[in-house]
Amino acid sequence: MSVVAVKVYKDKIEICSDSILVNGNTQEKDRGAKIFKNDWGIIADVGIASEGCLMYIFSKTRKPREASVDGLMEYLFDFFVWLKEKTDQTSLENHYIIVFNGKAFLIEGFYVKEVTDYTSIGAGMDFALACLTLGHTVEESVKVACHLSTLCEEPINLFSVPIKPNK
Repeated sequence: MSVVAVKVYKDKIEICSDSILVNGNTQEKDRGAKIFKNDWGIIADVGIASEGCLMYIFSKTRKPREASVDGLMEYLFDFFVWLKEKTDQTSLENHYIIVFNGKAFLIEGFYVKEVTDYTSIGAGMDFALACLTLGHTVEESVKVACHLSTLCEEPINLFSVPIKPNK
């Protein structure tokens, strides 16, 4: 019950999410929900709030060894092992977008793909992807998803990360 969109430009990466949290039939809006910045990158997730919170805690003391599919796969495996030790969870339920070292990665379970243009995750992803395909920004895309999907709500959270040129 969410939407996250990311778009990679030549000089920056923009990532945006909605802010709805749902518990039963009750919703609240939390600007800190779904997307957070730590000292090494940005992590956004959709799915079970408790798994996202645990990813946040895990990411405060650990980071991927490198910005590659292999580096993120290892990071996810380490998170999964840590998660199993702390809970009774036997699989990764959430979908994530991680921005790290000038790259963006889509994560669904143990599937990791580098994002080189744009993508979206969550209940509002079809609306956001349609907008992104038409050339709109992530902010516009998430706003449209919030307007059209009953499972997405403003306010939105937007981060922009500059990409340092290779020397």
